Amino acid sequence: MTFRCLLCAHPTGKRVLTKGALQLWRCRSCHFVQQHPLPEALEYDGRYEDAGSYGMQQLPHKHLFLQRDVTVVRDLLRRGARGPLLDVGAGAGILLEAALSQGLTAIGLELAKPSVEHIQTTLGCAVHACAIEQAPLAPGSVGVVTFSHSLEHLLDPVGALRAAARLLPEGGFVHVAVPNWRAAKRHVAGKGIPWIFPEHISYFTPRSLAAAFERAGLDVVAMRTLPMVCDADYRFAITTMERFGLDRPVRRFLKLGDRRLDVLLGNDLQLACPMWRLRAVVATVRLLLRCWPERLFCWLGWAEELRATARVRCHPASSQVSGRGG
Repeated sequence: MTFRCLLCAHPTGKRVLTKGALQLWRCRSCHFVQQHPLPEALEYDGRYEDAGSYGMQQLPHKHLFLQRDVTVVRDLLRRGARGPLLDVGAGAGILLEAALSQGLTAIGLELAKPSVEHIQTTLGCAVHACAIEQAPLAPGSVGVVTFSHSLEHLLDPVGALRAAARLLPEGGFVHVAVPNWRAAKRHVAGKGIPWIFPEHISYFTPRSLAAAFERAGLDVVAMRTLPMVCDADYRFAITTMERFGLDRPVRRFLKLGDRRLDVLLGNDLQLACPMWRLRAVVATVRLLLRCWPERLFCWLGWAEELRATARVRCHPASSQVSGRGG
């Protein structure tokens, strides 16, 4: 299958990572990283339509994610955003709940049927089980469109941003959160980092996300990198230990046998060793994670989550008409 960059349409690329059947390629022109070959449309749609409740794994820690999303909505309001807010890939509806708490009308797009039912039952929001290109909404009818860890799932990210721009008035806002391909954690943990998996089609850097906005007629007003995990990142610690072979002595210390360390993250954990050993491992890992220079990597643009806000470009002709009207 011939390579075609999802960002610039260049026809050549180079393979940069293989993880099982998953292959990631980098465009030789703009250096955008994406899956190749891409999944077929029917296979892609089935991933979500036949999925369980998408995003529901966040609910046990809902207060942390809700606090984060309230901060996002408040920042948009300070910049002059107005409702309604449309969340693409609404998942468990946490960002929709944050919007409602700040007085905005909230609308969701979500393909996973159990998630749609959860949002309708708990929040009473309008939710449409379709892609943004097919959303039954009039042009200019929403004030904000958010892609909170959904843009990287899409087969046509630039097309989705263009569709978002059509639903917004001039000066309307788009907010995007995606994993950061430049993240220091990815370089340390390697391909074992959890967000490299088949459902993620695109892998953005600040440069490539800015280019996607530009191609969609959107002007970036803010971009930064942040920690992706709201609490101690045990999964990163486990992945890093496994990459460098440090998991074996820990598994022996905890008497895990052939089980991997990620069983420690489950709810039905049963260990043959005394519990003080587990507490000692957890305390050591937490201490090491505190030594990770997160603030420095945020400042350098190397933190794990990339967040950006953009506005629909105001055309000069419209500005001149507005000026005469004043």
